[in-house]
Amino acid sequence: MTKSNPRMIFFDYGQTLLHEAIFDSRAALEAFVPHLHPKEKIDIEKMLALSGQLFEDFRRLAFSNSVEVSFEANFNFLLDMLELSCDLPLLECEKLYWFSACPAEVLPGLQETLTELDRRGIRTAVISNISFSSEAMKARIDQHLDHKLEFIVTSSETILRKPEKWIFLRALQKSGLRPEECWYVGDDIYCDVGGALGVGMHPIWYDSGHRCFYQREAAEITDEIRPQIDIINHYSELLDLLD
Repeated sequence: MTKSNPRMIFFDYGQTLLHEAIFDSRAALEAFVPHLHPKEKIDIEKMLALSGQLFEDFRRLAFSNSVEVSFEANFNFLLDMLELSCDLPLLECEKLYWFSACPAEVLPGLQETLTELDRRGIRTAVISNISFSSEAMKARIDQHLDHKLEFIVTSSETILRKPEKWIFLRALQKSGLRPEECWYVGDDIYCDVGGALGVGMHPIWYDSGHRCFYQREAAEITDEIRPQIDIINHYSELLDLLD
């Protein structure tokens, strides 16, 4: 099932643009050791234990209700609880934590597909559930892709996560387009397919076969949903959907 060519295609980030197989919290926190003060209060095991407990409560109390907790709020609270300070600016903290914890690779065929979309004049942007800022995500993407995305909207900046409508509405506001003029590509049935359908965007489910390191809401493509969406397994198939 396809619609007319979109004026803009929005992409999810994780497991859609870049595949992130692991998140090594120890590596992330150890990368901060040179930048934390006072040195005598640094205890990696204590930091890991506290951050793990916090994350479990975030997942139970916030994420389960589609509420985001920003890296900034989380990191600052963690430092306060441990009576530590960090000598890096916030954006550098985000990048150091994220990039140290989580290796990434571009999904097959993506670079060529983005280049072709640009050639055809189809605009591109990102809508992502993530605790990091749009600036940090731009730096992350720029490390791996040679493509200028028009903008990035993250749940850290909209408070409510996909599939709630607000993050999509913010992206549409920034684009100046109507929902029916846009496609949304994502790998998560619950957040991406469900969220896009909810606001009237055309969903493309990217079923790459890659596993996710984080817990997701269980969902499946039902007989009711299937006629309303397209499914791709490789990015070359996204181009095949265009006229």
